[in-house]
Amino acid sequence: MSQPKTAKELLDQLGAKWSPDFDAYAAGETSSPRCVLCTKSPCTCPEFGTPEYLALLDKRHGRRP
Repeated sequence: MSQPKTAKELLDQLGAKWSPDFDAYAAGETSSPRCVLCTKSPCTCPEFGTPEYLALLDKRHGRRP
């Protein structure tokens, strides 16, 4: 594996998922990017840390419970 040159490359190597709206959000073109997990804006994810949230997280990363 090659050495990452940027923070984004490092996060990508670690398996980070990015909102499809991240670039527009970073550029100030939108104030409400789609959530990476539920893909909605505004986010409709279950409360952080709940079994439902963790199941959604596993699904997004392609992991089986």
